[in-house]
Amino acid sequence: MAAQQMEKQIWLLKMFTEIEPEIELLKNEMVQAIRFFHQQGWAPATSSNYSFRLPGRSDFLVSQSGVDKGAFQSEHFMPVDAKGKAIKDPRKPSAETLLHCAIYDLLPDVHCILHTHAVYNTVLSQVLEGHLTLAGYEILKGFAGIGTHEVSLTIPVFQNSQDMLVLAQKIKSYFAVAETPPHAFLLAGHGMYTWGNSIADAKRHVEVMEFLIHCEVLKRTMR
Repeated sequence: MAAQQMEKQIWLLKMFTEIEPEIELLKNEMVQAIRFFHQQGWAPATSSNYSFRLPGRSDFLVSQSGVDKGAFQSEHFMPVDAKGKAIKDPRKPSAETLLHCAIYDLLPDVHCILHTHAVYNTVLSQVLEGHLTLAGYEILKGFAGIGTHEVSLTIPVFQNSQDMLVLAQKIKSYFAVAETPPHAFLLAGHGMYTWGNSIADAKRHVEVMEFLIHCEVLKRTMR
């Protein structure tokens, strides 16, 4: 038994040693993305949250709650399990960690989730009823799997709630009946969530969504 326990400890140490450099690289990549979002005005003050995970893993790293995104560093990511519980870390994860859990559970190929609090996505989310339809834009090809502007995408809008269990269930219920999974969603008066198979994919999807949302706001003011 002692030998088996020692062997397990050696295996865990070896696994940690092997993946730690990769995790640090991903943390740094995420920090660069967060700084970019903050500079664009898409992540003011302590708003917004972010996460990533390694392929084949159910646990993930999520941004710590209450950190100003203008001062966000790699150490402000913390590990949580598939249910959003902190793993050997006394800090508090983002209040919306359960939404990340829901998305990862629904979309196994997703390895990064990004949430922004931009002015335009927040305002537009308050005036939409149920969904946003995006069609005819060339930049739609910036979404993974889309190769033409001749496509129509539905972006759901969920009513905001401080109860993350309620919000997570709304998201799961929508995915259960949707013909195809959405590329993003909006929370009314709250902001936008999108994701990708990698940090680079997810960051690109944020830029695509923020551009499209800005366009939609301008269209409504020009009518």
